[in-house]
Amino acid sequence: MPLSELKSRILLNMLPEISVMRANKLISYYNSASRIFTSNIEEISAAGELNESLAVKILTSVDKIDVDKEIKKADELGLEILIPENDSYPQHLKTLQDFPVVLYAKGKFDKNDIYSVAIVGTREPTDYGKKVTQKLSKEFANLGVTVVSGLARGIDTVAHTQSLNSGGRTIAVLGNGMNFHYPPENQILEDKISKCGAVISEFPLDTSPDRFNFPKRNRLIAALSLGTIVIEGSDKSGTLITAKFAAEQGKDVFAVPGDVFSKYSYAPHFLLKQGARLIDKAEDVIEEISDLNDWLIRRLKIQEEQRKQQEDLPALMNKTEEKIIKILSSCIDGVNIDKLQKQICCGFGELSQSLLSLELRKKVKSLPGKVYIKI
Repeated sequence: MPLSELKSRILLNMLPEISVMRANKLISYYNSASRIFTSNIEEISAAGELNESLAVKILTSVDKIDVDKEIKKADELGLEILIPENDSYPQHLKTLQDFPVVLYAKGKFDKNDIYSVAIVGTREPTDYGKKVTQKLSKEFANLGVTVVSGLARGIDTVAHTQSLNSGGRTIAVLGNGMNFHYPPENQILEDKISKCGAVISEFPLDTSPDRFNFPKRNRLIAALSLGTIVIEGSDKSGTLITAKFAAEQGKDVFAVPGDVFSKYSYAPHFLLKQGARLIDKAEDVIEEISDLNDWLIRRLKIQEEQRKQQEDLPALMNKTEEKIIKILSSCIDGVNIDKLQKQICCGFGELSQSLLSLELRKKVKSLPGKVYIKI
């Protein structure tokens, strides 16, 4: 029985010898991943420009790799395995030549997550770097802009945490399989992110946090965002890799200037010299990214219209208030409170409270002698 498209893609993704680019090339040639595993060694070799040994590994992986175990484990962890054909697969990632063959996700993507920014930086931030990250993350959260980062120690952790604390959405992109929690102290944060955003990884579940995985992870951070903001980083910082990916993808790169005597100012200052935009607040980013600016304007207009509509809606009345309005509508000169009570047959306290409520809402007006008229 042929493998499903999902299982076929998971198999390809679990073969370390097959790069994402190579896997996508094969899938494109066969117009599906499942057809690859019903092919033969010669055709696979030609289609993917592979040697015979790699073609054999692909075909024999069906018997050597337990895909069902991977899927079962993902389900136990509360994960969804996405493939590009799924509507919930992030559309921004499809613009990459090496877009993930599969994506493990915990949490949910929101339609407005396409209007996001990446905030990245050193794992050893200064107090200044932490404060700047908190400031920017809070500002973006208040505007409804999703913050993307890598869940690493330092700037990433501060960006995710502040976004959540400010009621915003955030997306964490991991450099390891989701059967690992790295760094271990961020497990609770990871769980919180999955409830107000998403935690994602393209790596098979049991992939350890190897340092070679993080540059691959960084290309996804850049791809998911309309722009990348760098806050502190040394000359060997991975933030420079993320910024490089963003620039190559045609995205805006931003940098926050730092202390000239700090080694962690190297990355942002280097980027500024290369043409990155200097920023110190969220508005600087929004002004530069027209898609983000236009979306925020549309969003604010909708919110304003909804607010006005809400103000124009008549307040709901209880049964006593409805009876009062009905009686007063037929009496132009008004009705005395004692007469109202007899006609409505309710307690004096209930009647007085209802009249006061209507008066405050400018539905009725009280006249001398405890007479009430409808406005």
